[in-house]
Amino acid sequence: MNLDLLESFGQNYPENDLNITASFDRRGEYIYTGNGKGRILVLNAATLEVKASFRITQGSTTTAVRSIDFARRGDHFIVNSADRIIRVYDAKEIIACGKDGDPEPMQRLQDLVNKTTWKKCCFSGDGEYICAGSARQHALYIWERSIGNLVKILHGTKGELLLDVVASIETILIHSFSQIADACSELDENVEYEERESEFDIADEDRSVTQNEKGEVEDDLEVDVTTVQPIHAYYSSDEEKDDQEMLLYLPIAPEVEEPEDGWNPVEGLEEGANASSKRNSHQDQKENSSPKKKRTKSYDISLPDAPTDG
Repeated sequence: MNLDLLESFGQNYPENDLNITASFDRRGEYIYTGNGKGRILVLNAATLEVKASFRITQGSTTTAVRSIDFARRGDHFIVNSADRIIRVYDAKEIIACGKDGDPEPMQRLQDLVNKTTWKKCCFSGDGEYICAGSARQHALYIWERSIGNLVKILHGTKGELLLDVVASIETILIHSFSQIADACSELDENVEYEERESEFDIADEDRSVTQNEKGEVEDDLEVDVTTVQPIHAYYSSDEEKDDQEMLLYLPIAPEVEEPEDGWNPVEGLEEGANASSKRNSHQDQKENSSPKKKRTKSYDISLPDAPTDG
């Protein structure tokens, strides 16, 4: 202990009351110290000036301070004392009470049945739960800070004692893994697994599996692209057999009698104005003249084994 600090304390801090625990607050602005007579001092970390002080008492007697721990969120801190009670305080209220104050703890946490002595206490990551480890048995006690209810007691291996407690700052959930799928089995202990021969074979994942109404998987069907199915619209009702060489249609392309060879679309636009005037002059002559007859062309098609009209 730095004996130079005793001058600023005076009679409020006798020389024989040595601190047995100390802790910074969450932001490192103040130092909280506790001694064996239950006295807690709050010092400014920069100037070492005493900002507040109070005593922890159980009835009319004082009790020693074992540890002081702060939450990572908020201004709450817990004091573990020798009377087996964990007290929860608000740092803002302690500073407001000043020196020789008498603040009331927000919660008092203890094991009323076993009267357990606590080895270590800490907050959860969000500051909503308090975890304490028993000094006599391998067990963890978890309370809810806001209402002080005991949430869970976790028992460890018998015969082993707790050394320290660390609370996760990420999550407060306790994961319990059980059977996930129907093909899986829940194990109570580690079992050596024997791999099947075809367990990790590569399967075609892109293959689409179709099922019928009964739920059965249908096989791939072969598509016939060579067989020509008859179209009943092209057959007469009195025909018994299908003739594979019968004539169904004649592909004939239209022919233009007098195509305009060498026509240029650019020249046609230039001559459009002159042509329009000529059309008006010859319009009367076309109305009086007789229409020109279209010439027809005939084709001879030989159809073997075709019926002839008698």
